Amino acid sequence: MIPLIVLAVAALTAAAVAVWRVRRLRRLYRLLARETAAYRLTEGCRDQDYAAFHVQIEELLAQRDVLTEADRVLDGALATHHYDPEGGSA
Repeated sequence: MIPLIVLAVAALTAAAVAVWRVRRLRRLYRLLARETAAYRLTEGCRDQDYAAFHVQIEELLAQRDVLTEADRVLDGALATHHYDPEGGSA
């Protein structure tokens, strides 16, 4: 009779270990799925942020070009009238 009890305990132990491993594997799969989703979300946000930053840089460069051109035109107009910014008219 003892060998039958030993077999039953061994079978129950093996089943419990198998259930524990399956549950652990499922938890790891869920964790991996969450991490993958978080990574994809982060990458998507990073790409959007980069695109928005690129647009802002392009706008600032365009504004700088406009200001540079306005400065050149103003310098030309002041040079035509012989204006010295530090001392008034020449």
